[in-house]
Amino acid sequence: MKIFYLALKSFFLLMLLFLACGLFAATPIQSRAIRGVSAGEARLRLLASAESYLGTPYRFGGVDRRGLDCSGFVHLSFRDGLQYTIPRTSEAIYNWAQNIPTSELQPGDLVFFVTVGTRVSHLGIYVGGGRFIHSASEGPHTGVIYSRLDESYWRRTFRGAGRALPWDDEAAQAIAAARPGGNARPGGGPTAGSGGEARPATGSGGIAAARPNWADPGFFTGFGAAWIWGGGAEGPPSAFRGISALATVGYKWPNYRFGLELRPQVDSSLGVFRLPFTMSLGTDSFWVFGGSAYVFGEPRFELDDGSRRTYEGGAWLLELGFAGAFRPFHIGPGALSLYGEMAWQSYRRGEGQEFQFRPDFAANLRASTGLRYLWRL
Repeated sequence: MKIFYLALKSFFLLMLLFLACGLFAATPIQSRAIRGVSAGEARLRLLASAESYLGTPYRFGGVDRRGLDCSGFVHLSFRDGLQYTIPRTSEAIYNWAQNIPTSELQPGDLVFFVTVGTRVSHLGIYVGGGRFIHSASEGPHTGVIYSRLDESYWRRTFRGAGRALPWDDEAAQAIAAARPGGNARPGGGPTAGSGGEARPATGSGGIAAARPNWADPGFFTGFGAAWIWGGGAEGPPSAFRGISALATVGYKWPNYRFGLELRPQVDSSLGVFRLPFTMSLGTDSFWVFGGSAYVFGEPRFELDDGSRRTYEGGAWLLELGFAGAFRPFHIGPGALSLYGEMAWQSYRRGEGQEFQFRPDFAANLRASTGLRYLWRL
């Protein structure tokens, strides 16, 4: 058990390192984002500046009225409306802004998307009523336009919401007076493209669906199922060794998440059923886990030379591993992803059994791939 406690201690130290990075990665900036104006006036100026660019064509790297890319549009809106210089790229603005739950979005906040690769690659300014203004590079309409967060493409690529300007009672009253329903211009008229009338906001942040989004911090749960690949105790590795399931609950921050997990496994090669209880810490794309597993049955390999390799069963044994996942598909309030795991599941040799590298290594190493679905509570 000594090795188990040492491994568990190491895991907790690693967890504290991850948490420290997550807690200190973002510094609130709203108080520095306005100069000499109220919170409401700052948001109205930003929205007015953004809407003044409606119809401007898209141009990669553009930062003037001849053409704007998405981050150039937001950068210029802040500069013109508030005389404030913000970072230039989508990813940099995402890291600069304060992450907020999607349900708290208000006019003048920012919305971020992952449209290419795995990093934030697009953004816009939320205007209320479930709509945002941005500079689109593809689609039936390009350039600076309005779009809706509940459109299938934007719902699927949505990464999260950010706040760069204060929000208080004064801001709420100013926005409500100047932009009824979250869609009116500061002068009081409806916005372009709204069909001639302002649409009422739904939900506390004016989003069509107020349920939590996977990008929001908070508690989560989920499940998964995986195929365990053969270990190759003798000859070439077999394609099938067993199956495993996953049930988890935990808490996620903007960049990291911590989970408690139950991982039942059927190992047909060893003829046992394992029931691991583990903790995990990491991101949506990479995480480590560790804990203890109870083994039902007497694990053993049948070798071609007729000898029997017996390992200790009916005991609590160590389980440590790491895992990775491809970019998730956002479905409803959660995220579906293909993941893979590599785990060391300690078995001890039976009495009188000598160490043999290949069967012992195959017994202790588990490789699996599967699907998991996690969602915000």
